[in-house]
Amino acid sequence: MELVNPGLTSSAIPVLNREKIFSIDGTFTPEKSGSYLVYCFGGGGGGGGGAGSSSANGYHGLPGQGGVAGQWSAALVSLISGTAYNITIGSGGAGALSAAYAIETDGSPGGNTSFDILVSASGGAGGYGSIALVSVLVGTQPGCNGTGNGGGQGGAPALAAGNGNPGQDATGSFGAGGGGGSGAFGNTTTNYSGGAGGAGAPGSCIIIW
Repeated sequence: MELVNPGLTSSAIPVLNREKIFSIDGTFTPEKSGSYLVYCFGGGGGGGGGAGSSSANGYHGLPGQGGVAGQWSAALVSLISGTAYNITIGSGGAGALSAAYAIETDGSPGGNTSFDILVSASGGAGGYGSIALVSVLVGTQPGCNGTGNGGGQGGAPALAAGNGNPGQDATGSFGAGGGGGSGAFGNTTTNYSGGAGGAGAPGSCIIIW
């Protein structure tokens, strides 16, 4: 992933050769006063659940949306030696639960990441669940993938009468979104549930000096 902030020109960035990565909450206390380049990545949103089916019509459920990747931000900040700066890491949003016919389950949003009050990045939105149905002539569809680097894949389409498949969890620590669940494969004898959504990935904070 290339991290470029158009507001930071090459002439404004000092020579940097050390870095520290935070994947959980903590504090950073610089040994020297000076300029530090800080990146923040918000947590990714969880994937939405696929739609369940009803035996009343036998239609298939449509898939849930993938979770949205958390935002990222970067800034060159002046820090004071010996001062403890608080770091909060945004958690990944939970994926939607599997749900029965006509019940929408949405993924949870990711948490915000911040470097004290100086740099912050918002978490990504959770994917919307689906309650919509589609004719058996159209067939089943996979869940939507989560966005971002390491986004979870959507649940595989159900190929025979039964529940939808769950979306995959996002990977990494850059706040990718979880995959959406696929919809149920319907018939006229049994009600089936849609697939659950995958969890979003947590965010992180990177300090370079």
